[in-house]
Amino acid sequence: MKTWIRAGMTMTFALCLTIASWAQQSMPVDNMSPYRTLAADTLAAFNAHDMTTAKRKARELEVAWDKDQKALEKKSPALWTQIDKAMDDFIKPIMKEKSPDAAKVKTTYDAFIAKLQGAVTK
Repeated sequence: MKTWIRAGMTMTFALCLTIASWAQQSMPVDNMSPYRTLAADTLAAFNAHDMTTAKRKARELEVAWDKDQKALEKKSPALWTQIDKAMDDFIKPIMKEKSPDAAKVKTTYDAFIAKLQGAVTK
């Protein structure tokens, strides 16, 4: 009985390792997650009418993007430019306008998130 249990456990473990390895190979690497998180934090602060935090988070997003995405800029300048423009469209009203239009901010946020998805590496 112990032999059967041990064999079953070994087979289950081997199967789990195989599935995990397969999933890891076929799943894209989400290297855009930090920017998505900062954008979500910016939008949440904006929606809460906390403009101080929204502006700070928007600036953090801008600095992080400009600092960390030099490789993407070299690899795919057109994609980098599209994402950079979408990010600017999202954060500029928050950073510069006294009372940004909420619908415009949400629309530009959605566009930025969609553009980020194009940079997720496979």
